[in-house]
This record gives sequence, structure tokens and C-alpha cells, in this order.
Amino acid sequence: GVRVGCGTLKSGNMKTKSKGAKKGIKSKKRNYNVLNAVIGTYPDYDGDLVVSGDIEITFDEYAIDFRFNGKGLEAGCGPGCGVHIHTGTTCSDADLVGGHYWAPAGTEDPWMNDVTYYDSDSSGNAIGQFSIENGYLIEGNVDHAVVVHDSDGV
Repeated sequence: GVRVGCGTLKSGNMKTKSKGAKKGIKSKKRNYNVLNAVIGTYPDYDGDLVVSGDIEITFDEYAIDFRFNGKGLEAGCGPGCGVHIHTGTTCSDADLVGGHYWAPAGTEDPWMNDVTYYDSDSSGNAIGQFSIENGYLIEGNVDHAVVVHDSDGV
């Protein structure tokens, strides 16, 4: 689809889980590696959509838990509306955003899987979650562009 939104992945906060404050019960910490992106309009996009939203990605080694919350999207967008990490590390220049980001080279593009697509409601709002592996640990994904696509085009 047409690229309508973009944001770059930045380091997030570590989450902590506590088991209680009673005497003798130790606080249990679970550390997650988290990246966040704030989605805005894609550079050079000249359509009618005003896309906004946020991405939170939690890593467990190579496994990615990808959460997306978007507004201003194409209304009723179903199959073909996707959200993917791209090779570029900017959202300020459309020529530098690049294509889908994964490793190793020569393997099938995991971002072409149906799981990386979202469905928006009649107002253009979408909330989604999926799991994926793109072949990189958290460090390899920092600063990369996350692109939101609508259903138009190829």
C-alpha cells in the first residue's frame, strides 16, 4: 500500500513487575527491552489522511511483540493495510526510508506475512498486536523507521 505514516524507533523504559510488599516476599523484576515510535505523516505524502499514532515493540531476544495504535487511517482498511520496520533510519526524507528490514539476506520477507496487517474501523482508528521475528535483536532495530501503509497501490 501507499506509505501514509512514519516514525523512528527509540529506546523505551524497562518495565518492572512487583510481587507485593509483604515481609519475606522479594520484589520480582522482569526486564523487557522496549522500543517506541511516534507515528506522523509520511514524508512527501500528499493524500487526505492525517495519520498519527504510536508503536511499542517489546523484544525477547529475536522475538518481537509489536503493538500499534493508529488514528487518521483509511476508514475500514482491511487486508493490505500494514505496519512494518524499514531499512532507513529517518522519516524526514522519503528517499531514505527504504524497504522492509530483515535478515538474513536471501530469506523470505517476514513483513509480507498477513500478521503484519491491521484493520481500521469506520473512523480510521486501529489497534493491533502481532508477533514476528525480523532477524535482529533490539540493538539492530533502534532508530529504524516504522512505516504505516494504506490499501492503495502495491
